[in-house]
Parts: sequence; C-alpha cells; structure tokens
Amino acid sequence: MIKASRRPRLALLLALFTAGCGGDDTTPPATLAIPEGCNPIAYESDCLLPYPSDFFLTEDPTTPTGRRVVLTEAAKPHDKNGRPFDFLERHPVDGFSHHQPIVASFPGGVNAERLTFHTDDPEAALRPGSTTLLIDADTGALVPHWAELDRSTDDVAAQGLVVRPYGKLQNGHRYIVAFQGLTDLDDKPIAPPSGFDRIRDASAGSEPALSALATRYEQSIFPVLEAAGVSRAGLQLAWDFTVGSEDWLTRDMLAIREDALQRMAQTPPAITVTSAVEDPEDPEVALRLEGTLRVPLYLESEDTGAAIHRGDDGLPAMNGEVEVPFLVQVPRSAMPADATFEPARILQYGHGFFGLREETNYGFMRGFSNEQRYVTASVDWWGMSEPDAIAAAADILSDVGSMFRFVDRLHQAMVNMMALSLALQGPLADLEELRRFDRPLFDQEHLYYYGISQGAIFGVTLLALSPALDRAALSVGGGPYSLMMSRSASYQQLLGLLSTVIEGPLTLQKVMMLSQHTWDRMDPITYAGHVLGDPYPGSPTDRHLLFQIGVGDHSVNNLASHVNARAMGIPLLTPSARTVYGLETVSAPADDAMVIVDFKLDKEPGIESRVPTEDEENDVHEGVRRNPRIKMQLDAFFQPEGTIENFCDGPCDPE
Repeated sequence: MIKASRRPRLALLLALFTAGCGGDDTTPPATLAIPEGCNPIAYESDCLLPYPSDFFLTEDPTTPTGRRVVLTEAAKPHDKNGRPFDFLERHPVDGFSHHQPIVASFPGGVNAERLTFHTDDPEAALRPGSTTLLIDADTGALVPHWAELDRSTDDVAAQGLVVRPYGKLQNGHRYIVAFQGLTDLDDKPIAPPSGFDRIRDASAGSEPALSALATRYEQSIFPVLEAAGVSRAGLQLAWDFTVGSEDWLTRDMLAIREDALQRMAQTPPAITVTSAVEDPEDPEVALRLEGTLRVPLYLESEDTGAAIHRGDDGLPAMNGEVEVPFLVQVPRSAMPADATFEPARILQYGHGFFGLREETNYGFMRGFSNEQRYVTASVDWWGMSEPDAIAAAADILSDVGSMFRFVDRLHQAMVNMMALSLALQGPLADLEELRRFDRPLFDQEHLYYYGISQGAIFGVTLLALSPALDRAALSVGGGPYSLMMSRSASYQQLLGLLSTVIEGPLTLQKVMMLSQHTWDRMDPITYAGHVLGDPYPGSPTDRHLLFQIGVGDHSVNNLASHVNARAMGIPLLTPSARTVYGLETVSAPADDAMVIVDFKLDKEPGIESRVPTEDEENDVHEGVRRNPRIKMQLDAFFQPEGTIENFCDGPCDPE
C-alpha cells in the first residue's frame, strides 16, 4: 500500500478527538473483522475488489514510477482446486492499466436503471450527481465512462459492477472512482461497505487496517470529490488508483525493435525458398512461393510458450536466429503475358484470431487478391497463431496463472512482421521465382498492409513499430483485449474452458480485469497513440490509415473498435451510419478515416457485457470485407497517392 502522510487533515483529527473524548454513555463501534491482506474498504463483499486500487500499490525504486502493483496472497483469485494465480508474478507492472475494467462487487445486486450505460448520453457521467464518477485527480476533470453489470450470469451476487472509460487514461495520473445513489433490485439505497462507511464518517481511528488509509482519504480523495461538487455524505464507495507508465509497458518491445532493426539494416533477412509451385489450371492463384526468413530471435526458443530471452541487465537480448516460414501468393491476374506488364501491388497480410498465414489461400483473400491484382505475403502471428491456441488451452488446464504467457511470443511476432516488410522491399523482389521478363512481379516501392480481425487489432501495434508500413487498412479491429474478451464470440471456447477450472463468473471477471496488465505490453491501446502521431524513431511521419468496421460485429465489439479509434485519434468518415462519441469527423476524400458499414440488424449482439451466444452470431465480421463498395474503397486507398473515398450512396450498408 502507498504510505500515508503523517500530517492528517484537521477533519480527521477532530473526528478522532471526538471519538476519544465522548461521555460514558458513548459506545465505540465494534471492531471490524477485516481479514489480513484484504482491501479493507469492502472486504465483506470481496477481498480483491474494488480494483484497480492503490491499496495494492507498493514502493519500488527500480521502476519508472517508483512503484509496483503487488497482490496480497489473500486477494489473489483461486482456481477450483484452491490454487491462487497471479499474472503479475510473471510480468510486474509499475501502476494500473490505462484501460482495464474497473470492477466492484455489491452482492445484494444493483439496479442497472440507475447507471449511465453506453447507450445513454455519455455526458450524463460527467455531472457531479452521476451514480458513478471517474475523476482525474491530477486535473480534477471528470472522465467520460459507462457503467454496466456483468451479464454473463443471472446470479446478482456474482455480477460485478464494471466501469469502463470511453478512452485511454493518462499514464502516470491518479484517478478516483466514486459511487453514489446506487440502489438495489428493489430500488432501495445500497448501504456502503462497512470499511468505507467508517472512513467516510471519520470513525476509522480504532481500526488498524483503516486508520492510515483514512488519513489518505482525508488528504487526497475526499478533497478532490468535494472540489468536483460531490457530497461526501452521499458516497457509497470511493477509492483511487494510479495508472502506470507507458515506458514500463513498452520497454521490452522497444528494446527488441531497436536491436532488431539495427541488425536487419546491416544484414537483411536471408531468404530460403522451400517451395515454388505454379498451377496453370488454378483460376485464382498462379504461384505459391513458400520459404523462410532468417530473423533475430529474442525468445528462449522458437517453441510456443517461450519467454523473452534476457541479458544480464534484465532487458531482452538476441538469442541467435530463427527461420520464420512465409508465404507469398501471386494471383492469376498478376501473371504477365509479355514484358510490357504493370507490376502488381504488394499486400502484407495480417491473419485472424489464432489463425495462420495460409489464410491468404482460402476464404475471402484468395478471390479478393485475384480480383484486385494483389500479390500477398504473410507470416504467422507468433503468440496468437493456431499452435499458440493449443498451448494456451493446455496452460489453462494446468496453471491458470500462465495462460497469457503467449504475450511474450507476440514481441517476436512483431520482429517477424517487420522482417517480412524489409524482405518485400528488397531481397524477396529479387528472387527469380518472383520475376518475369527480368522484372519483379510486384511494385516493391509501395508496400501496403491489410489486417483483418486479429490482423487489424495487432496491426495497430505493428504499424506503430514498423519503419516500412506507411499505408494500411485495418478491418474489424479493436482494443483493448479485456474489453473485447468480455463481448467476443471468438472467445467462447477459451472462456468456456477457463470456466471449467475457476470458481464462478466473478472470478472470470477478475481474470479479464487482471489480464489487461499482461495484454498492455502488446495491446493496441498502448501503441495506438504512435500510429498517426508521435511516431517512434525511424517510423513514417506521414502514415495513412483506413479503419473499416461493421455495426453489430459479434467477434470484435463496436465498443472496442470505438475505444481504439479514439486512442489513435482517427476521424470518422461522414456521412456515417452511426455517430461515435469523441471522434472528429471528415468527409471524402480523406487521408485517414474510420468507416462504418451498417448491416441493419434486427438485434445487435454485444450490447450487454457478455459473450454472444451462437444464436446471436451474424455475418457482419465477414461481411465488411466482402462489401463491394468497401472493396472499391480499398482499391482507391491502396495507391501511392491514394485517398479514402465514399463509394456508398450516403452511409455504407450491405447494398
């Protein structure tokens, strides 16, 4: 816990003096049975919650903030066998996430009608009388957010009350969360938890677990709330948390990036061709070229589950080299008949959720690349490819605390993707297999990136890191992962498997909440601010981005897409089927824009905080890329001087 100042405010001194000097008929309040290690403000509801909370922030001079988040043994969640798990043991953090679920527990149930939901006016949460408040204590500003109940269960005792910011919180800032005016299912006021009740009423002096905490409230929490116009007497629960530094989250990836780019600039990735197959009978794919790129390795091994290899200084270090398989596919339309041919466009592709590079050879991409004359190139997203899903499932069954260790492999995935970009601009184009009439089949001077689903999600991270990719289209992406997980049909199987080894929906909510600490190291929400502005050294300063989504996507929820768009600062193309809170607008032609396709669904999945059922699945996730007007938009954008045009008759829809 953060140590309190030794100079309590006058209000606390007076309260303690009054409590100690009452008459003989004054009965001191009974001592609370607060378990050691539990957050004392609401211990009777849950030992960990509310969270994130500075109760779990300790001093650590080795981090940029001088602090570290440490869960007590008592507060750690457990699996069904009673074994505690803690994602922070593998990768500590120097503060709380800039966008994770803010969760509290009221076992008697909460009347959701009193909450400002995401379907309500966001400005309602910025009024001092809002039932939920999120305040930047460093500036005093009220932060836009929505509040909701976990609808994955009907058991009100297990439903977490979740607060979600509309945007990324400021790194290094302290935030205060406050609840007031909450009612139960009978619309009666919810009583404050006993620990917080005593702090609020200045009667915590006799409680060892509360006295120092009460001093902090008097000094740095209640004054901020009062300055915002919030009545202390009406508070049902309030606490604070401090967001960690971006430097701590990105230090591994940026160290790897710097070293890998220096090495690959000196020695471009060596290429080994393992297969080159031409099929004159295939109407769509003329040539499949498979091979490997020799890439610096920053993991202990190339196996799934491998951790980052570190030097004596604790930072990532190169651990030899690794052969990374790649696939280049040349469509029939790009094979020239004579020497006067125009080189095709080259598209680096990012595959979907726990997928494979082979996606360019089936489904949408096969026909699309032939239709538009795109040569495509791809590698697997190490960490979130098909073999990694199998490893993650095994980790869930053996040790829940290790289930997100694949995030280390995602660091190597970015190196592999950057290596592919460099190869496409150099040695790959020089391969005889990819040349006709002594000319390359594709224009290596203009490299485009197209990421779909997961390829759009981690495409944000890749774009921020890449020195080569200056024009990209992202289809049906979003972030952060903890938000997507709670509303994504793609997570049905993994979360279903997880539910077999942990106790109940509230523990599942904690897993998603705590997982963001690990996701943040590679999550698009962390890197989004470096895509269109504030570039990393060596990255393009004039990058352009097209972000396409569909209303009612059951795999990547629109809320996550909107959060990510706000974090990137990308404008919304108008006319639009929907308005998006916090986004500026732009009309065509535009350099950068988010485009929304409205499929006019009768019922949209993902409105409530739960994973959509199979019956709620729809064609939106796939339909965006297949929309003829969207394909026309991609064609106009993937040009050396391309722009984002609106080929729809007004807002985009299926027709």
